Amino acid sequence: MNITLSKDDSSALCTTSGAELISFEKDGTEYCWYGIPEHWSGRAPVLFPVLCSPKDGKIIADGVEYEMPKHGLARHEEFTPVEVTDSKVVFELHENPGTLEHYPYPFCLRVTHEITDDGFETAYRVTNTGSGDMTFCIGGHPGFNCPLHDGESFEDYSLIFEDYGDAVMSITQEGTGYMCPEIPKLDLVKNGELPLRYSDYDNDALIIENLPRRSVKLVNRETGHGIKFDFDRFDALGIWTPIGKESPFICLEPWCGLPASTDETPELTNKKYARTLAPGESFETSYRVTVI
Repeated sequence: MNITLSKDDSSALCTTSGAELISFEKDGTEYCWYGIPEHWSGRAPVLFPVLCSPKDGKIIADGVEYEMPKHGLARHEEFTPVEVTDSKVVFELHENPGTLEHYPYPFCLRVTHEITDDGFETAYRVTNTGSGDMTFCIGGHPGFNCPLHDGESFEDYSLIFEDYGDAVMSITQEGTGYMCPEIPKLDLVKNGELPLRYSDYDNDALIIENLPRRSVKLVNRETGHGIKFDFDRFDALGIWTPIGKESPFICLEPWCGLPASTDETPELTNKKYARTLAPGESFETSYRVTVI
């Protein structure tokens, strides 16, 4: 089921399938990726309780091994809308027999999308509703149209970091998609700017950790038009466009967690940036998109 939101000159389309925001228009411009299958049929999946490919396609929780699909379970689930207003929707997902086959914990996952005065915000709230500790990762995978307008190209755009500082950029291992300590760190950002080049994604996603400020702009270098992407309470940022397709979009992926590493086991508690909640505890995080 789709739910339409609106506020002033902005509108959004959200879906109960995966709790995704699949469209955002402001002043007649569509900012969200269209989901064209020959490029990537995804739009903005919610990644929970793992990110990217788990080690050997498995997790180990409380000593038991479970099969786990890439990017986790939430993106395949039907969420329930528990609050709907003109400009806001709150979706909710609880454990069910299907999720318990892969992830043994009772939980409540809330995903909120809200149109703001100049963009939108997406928020996640994870609650441990079980009787023991619960470990998880969570993140977003929103795609944004790039270029935004006819007559522009992907490589007319740059990512401009508010404060890059001593951040570290990595690329995953070719073939597996795993983090690998042996792969040298990348030095692609100069004076806070990462110009978009398709060739930088010939292996897979770029992954940035240790940003002093979790804020980046995706803008046309000539016009300055684009978006500002704030992800304050996330630990890392993935940047991705499909390999070899010259696709007209870029994904900005805020993560609490990382892809599996070649030197880790499938044990959930060993995953970098994973969160562990005691019974009854909750964790909240969000990202904001502002049109500029």
